[in-house]
Amino acid sequence: AGRPPPRIKNFQINNQIVKLKYCYTCKIFRPPRASHCSICDNCVERFDHHCPWVGNCVGKRNYRYFYLFILSLSLLTIYIFTFNIVYVALKSLKIGFLNTLKETPGTYPSTVLICFFTLWSVVGLTGFHTFLVALNQTTNEDVSRVCLFL
Repeated sequence: AGRPPPRIKNFQINNQIVKLKYCYTCKIFRPPRASHCSICDNCVERFDHHCPWVGNCVGKRNYRYFYLFILSLSLLTIYIFTFNIVYVALKSLKIGFLNTLKETPGTYPSTVLICFFTLWSVVGLTGFHTFLVALNQTTNEDVSRVCLFL
């Protein structure tokens, strides 16, 4: 029935003042770079984003696994795309491109098309996260920075 704690509390760590924000939902002072996820209803340390594809938050404890997942997915997409093009090209040299399309309908040519569009999104996402790793930033911090300029 008492008054809630102050929104921000200053702590001194190694002669440095650190501001900790209070989360009224979790009733804790969050560490720096932590954020509350409204979907999971938890505070996440070094919060990057809530990923609907894996169904949980990506943060300090699982970011490396998320990054390795999208990196391996990019490599797999590049591999499939490259070898599908090689297959269609080699088959086209033997029997012609139109005959290749007739002989393998819905398999290799369509896979090349699907991989082409998937390649842009998956490799783009991996490139973006590589950029964030190089800057030691999270998606949440990058979006907040961009929103400040709008």
